[in-house]
Amino acid sequence: MAAWGWFVSYLILGILAASSRSQSWMTAFDGHFQFACPAGQSLKHLDSVHDDHYEDRVWNFSCSVPPHGAYLTECEWSGYQNNFEEILEFQCPNESVITGIESVNDNGYEDRRWSFQCCVPEGLVTHGCVYTPYINTYDHMLSYRVPDDYVLRGVDSVTDNKYQDRIFRFDICKLDPIKVEAGVVLG
Repeated sequence: MAAWGWFVSYLILGILAASSRSQSWMTAFDGHFQFACPAGQSLKHLDSVHDDHYEDRVWNFSCSVPPHGAYLTECEWSGYQNNFEEILEFQCPNESVITGIESVNDNGYEDRRWSFQCCVPEGLVTHGCVYTPYINTYDHMLSYRVPDDYVLRGVDSVTDNKYQDRIFRFDICKLDPIKVEAGVVLG
């Protein structure tokens, strides 16, 4: 009877592992991807899982209207911000926020380069910015939702060749109307 119990346990573990691999993802292992939020929205939620066979991650993204119903203008892609197997440190310039992500994979390096789309929230300013701790650990799932009343301004990532993976942390900011008194911007 003990052997039957072990068999059932292994069967259940196998089914659970297979179901996580078969979940629907917006990106593919080892492939290039480019994701941009619908007009008027910024990146709100990022999910990712790493697979040791591919030594890569697949991703899901979702977006939402930024705080104060910000009207997003002047959208631009940053170009790739890191080299393979190097640190990624990126912040959108000029009070802008992240509205898209692009990435290319190289199987020789087993790593990715990253580019970001940033849009300016018209009449609003970022402030009270903080970095999250690293959200994931190597070879494990990442799930991050930008808190309400915040926007995503930046992404930092460190790679480790032992794991052929990256860990991520995020630069998030409050977004509020620009206040001007006596010609001075108060934020």
